[in-house]
Amino acid sequence: MYIQTKHEANHFNFIRLFAAFLVFYGHSFVLSGKQASLHTSLTHELGLFIFFSISGYLISMSWDLDPSLKRYFIKRALRIFPALFVVVVLSIFVLGPVFTTSPLKEYFASPFLSRYFENTFLHISYYLPGVFEHNHVPNAVNGSLWSLPVEFFMYILVAVFAQSKKHIKYVVLMTFIIFALVTVIWARVTPDMVVIYGTDLRQVFIVGTFFWAGATMYHWNIKRYFSFETFVIGLLFLTFIYQWHHLYAVMALGLVPFLVLSFGFSNAHFLSVFNKADYSYGFYIYAFPVQQSIIYLFPEIPLFWYLISGFIITMAFAIMSWHFVEKPMMRFKPKKK
Repeated sequence: MYIQTKHEANHFNFIRLFAAFLVFYGHSFVLSGKQASLHTSLTHELGLFIFFSISGYLISMSWDLDPSLKRYFIKRALRIFPALFVVVVLSIFVLGPVFTTSPLKEYFASPFLSRYFENTFLHISYYLPGVFEHNHVPNAVNGSLWSLPVEFFMYILVAVFAQSKKHIKYVVLMTFIIFALVTVIWARVTPDMVVIYGTDLRQVFIVGTFFWAGATMYHWNIKRYFSFETFVIGLLFLTFIYQWHHLYAVMALGLVPFLVLSFGFSNAHFLSVFNKADYSYGFYIYAFPVQQSIIYLFPEIPLFWYLISGFIITMAFAIMSWHFVEKPMMRFKPKKK
């Protein structure tokens, strides 16, 4: 089985930041109330598929490199929770008081503040009293947080399935197949939400399919086929079959992760500049409240300036999040003896 060496080059920092931008770009049309085509409205979804594809591969690799439950979950927690805690606290005590239409005394006395704080425990809530209540997407402070409990649930499953040891590659493959079938037969078809712990179960299967596709490619050593050439061929093939929408929807479940990982491990050395820092997570968790704030202050802002200003402000928060929260916390990651 292939194990990545510590110093092996990859371009996943760039791809993750690009994926975060896709989510930002797709949300821009929805949050600004602008008319979006089918293609632009699907970009935020594609961004999530990229995130989960990479995560499935790298998290599976991480377990193999250090199969310790304690160290595994400490590493996962340090990557997600510190930055999440900061963005939630800033939303409650800075963004909320600035943008709420409720009297501040009433705002701080509201039980919804403690409910919003539960986001730090991955029990997702979007509402703060009187905040963004007249936006195009009303009462939603940070709609991007819903994917975090899904991501962490996948981490738990990785640890559980890893106990099968010699049979892990078959367990992961079957999990991918089951998730893909449930996605095609149910999750993509039904309009009815099934909410568990504040999370729509349909989305667990939809994005989870890409996670397990990435994990399958790791455990079955598909890495030997990753290259820039196979990336180009796969992209051309995916573009060609787009005219057959049902075939495309099924094939994309495996092809998108393959394209993402092929490009990630390709020899595009000019992208190595992005390896110095990973701003993608900060960009992802700050983009939505920044976009909502801009559209609240400037409801008639042209889309071009909405995108430019939103990108610059979100990037500033992402840089601060990495250098002052995420990177310092990574120093506490336990190391294998």
